Amino acid sequence: MKAPTKAISAPILPAAGRPDALTAPTPAATAPAASAPPDPVPRIRSTLRDGVLAVSLAGEFDLHTCSPLRGLLDEAAARGARRLLLDAALVTFCDSSLLDVLDAWVRAGRSWETATTSPSLRLLLDLAARVLPPPAGRERVDA
Repeated sequence: MKAPTKAISAPILPAAGRPDALTAPTPAATAPAASAPPDPVPRIRSTLRDGVLAVSLAGEFDLHTCSPLRGLLDEAAARGARRLLLDAALVTFCDSSLLDVLDAWVRAGRSWETATTSPSLRLLLDLAARVLPPPAGRERVDA
């Protein structure tokens, strides 16, 4: 028969400022900079030439961070962009909000394709391809 489990009444982590608080550096703090997690701040770079909008994305894109991208695409469309070339190699996270921005581009009669993708975007596109019918005008270029 197993011994009964003992209840623990002490906090798991000591309160900050107490003498018994943890003072040793965490492994993440002592790790070299190369192993630091990628920067989650979304970054967008773009160039519009001859009706083609080339966009490079980096960081995380979700419901709250896709607004600048949506605004950029709207402005580019107003300036004559009809095709979007997307470089998303440095996207560390994306959800259906990014997919919605891209679908809105297609619903307006424009096309887009990927030049490069990150594992996050590749997973999102693969899942969407299995669940949703491909939108008209969407060309998929495997990177």
